[in-house]
Amino acid sequence: MAEESDGELTRKSWFVLHVKPRTEKKVMLYLARYGCFRYLPLVLKVTKVQRRKVRRTIPVFPGYVFSRMTPEERIEMLKTNLIVSAICVTRPREMIHQLRQVEHASKCSPDIRRTQVFKEGDYVRVVSGPLRGTEGYVRREGSCAKICLNVEILGAAVELSVSPEDLEKIKQL
Repeated sequence: MAEESDGELTRKSWFVLHVKPRTEKKVMLYLARYGCFRYLPLVLKVTKVQRRKVRRTIPVFPGYVFSRMTPEERIEMLKTNLIVSAICVTRPREMIHQLRQVEHASKCSPDIRRTQVFKEGDYVRVVSGPLRGTEGYVRREGSCAKICLNVEILGAAVELSVSPEDLEKIKQL
C-alpha cells in the first residue's frame, strides 16, 4: 500500500526483523509507537515451577518479528539497537499465507512446537478435524504422523501431531 508523506510517495514493505534474544515483545512496543503493522506469533507454554503451573506466552519463532514499514520507519527501528537485521520479504503473499497457517494451527493444537524445516516426505492437506485445510509436510514418529508447517523466509517450521486418517496427499505447489 502506498502512503503520501510530505508530497512524496513512500511504499511500505514487509520485513522479518531478526531481534536480539528475548526482546520480541519490546520490539513490538516500538513498532506500535511508530504506527507500523506488526505480528508476533505466540503460543501458550505451561511449565511447573515449585509444584505449581506457570502459564507464559512465548514466541513461536524466537528472535523474529514480522512487520510492514517504510524505509524511514525501518531506519528508526534500527536505531533502537534491538534489531540484529531486517530481512526484506520478496514474496509477501506466500509468507502471509504460511503465517496464517501457523496461527490457525497454534489455536487448534496445544502441542505445537518449533521444529526443523521438513524437506522430505509427502506434501499433504488435513481433510478433517479442526485443522482441516492446513497443508504441510509429513514426518512419521512411530504410529503417529506429524505435520510440519514451513515458514520458508525464516528457514523454520512448526510441528504438530495429526492422525494419519485425517491427511490426504496433494501435489506441492
